[in-house]
Amino acid sequence: MQGKNWRLVTAGLFVAAGVTARVASAEPVTLSVDPNASLQQTLNRPCVIGDPSCTGALDFTLIGPQMSSGTLSSPTYTVQQIRDLIGGDTFSVGLDLNQAPGHNDGAYDLLRFTLSVNGTVVFSTAGMTTLTPINPGNGFSGPAIEGFDLSGFAPTDTVVFTTTFARATAGREQYFLAAPATGSAVPEPASMILLGTGLAGAYAARRRKAARS
Repeated sequence: MQGKNWRLVTAGLFVAAGVTARVASAEPVTLSVDPNASLQQTLNRPCVIGDPSCTGALDFTLIGPQMSSGTLSSPTYTVQQIRDLIGGDTFSVGLDLNQAPGHNDGAYDLLRFTLSVNGTVVFSTAGMTTLTPINPGNGFSGPAIEGFDLSGFAPTDTVVFTTTFARATAGREQYFLAAPATGSAVPEPASMILLGTGLAGAYAARRRKAARS
């Protein structure tokens, strides 16, 4: 199987406002396209919507082989199921676009992608995103919708993913979960030294002040 390069034509994603205070203040989700870093759908990157070749611990909604457009929703999961699979609250959704490059270079329109919790849309695309595959191949993702965050939700809260798309030529796309490519930033040794020096200085100054009083 080959990886893909992608050309992003338009993209705009936002967090649905007014759901909860936590969600309303969250950072917007974004669609990233990195031609040098494709993700492969694997057991620990389970499909939520996809074709029969998907693997993973989750049940998923099957995309029909001749489905060129429409709306599909994933099965219902719990927040805890997602946390157990990705090892935390934050994750991205990789999109493997198995398109034939023929007409219009195989352009694929992602009209909308949403994540709902307990039936309320929490994250959603703001407008149509058109993607064009350069090197089609099944099982790899160029674009990834990033910035999903389930922190603050109860383990038993329910999660559903929904996609609306058009101009699919192969009908075998895959939407799969993936942990963030990079974890939280770890301070470099020099930064740690500076932090320690600053704390030590503050402690010494506090002691001198206490001794004078």
